Amino acid sequence: MIFLLLMTGAASADPLAEMNGSWRGSGWAKETPQSAREAVRCQIKNEYADASMTLTLTGQCVVPGRRLNISGKLIGSDISKRITGRWSNPDGVGSVRIVGIQRDGIVAFNFNATDPATGRALAQNVEWRVSDGTLRLRSTDRNDPSIMLSDLSFRQ
Repeated sequence: MIFLLLMTGAASADPLAEMNGSWRGSGWAKETPQSAREAVRCQIKNEYADASMTLTLTGQCVVPGRRLNISGKLIGSDISKRITGRWSNPDGVGSVRIVGIQRDGIVAFNFNATDPATGRALAQNVEWRVSDGTLRLRSTDRNDPSIMLSDLSFRQ
């Protein structure tokens, strides 16, 4: 669904740690490659635990006519730079497993899910990045990465 997205930004030794804090942002998202863009506004709170390399996210996003709760947990690995975790949008695809990497200041992951309301298969590539005090979230369609599905920017 529209909140399983990507964020992009600058190089840091631990990009998950750079995402710590409270963020407000806006941009656009599409549920499917064929859908129209919807304006999105979000408030998220990220809490990073250094000892476990875990970023926990909670927040709320507003799209025309809907308010959506979102949450997630990304767990890093110092050795492999692998990211694992879960993303939850109870008003959309529910809870999905995510797998990805963190390197060069970027957290990138992908997911596959089935929209419970429509039965439609959803698959996205997601990228998060912090650069110059901006947290950027972007996503593309996994079947055709040239199709953008979201682009949001957040500030603390």
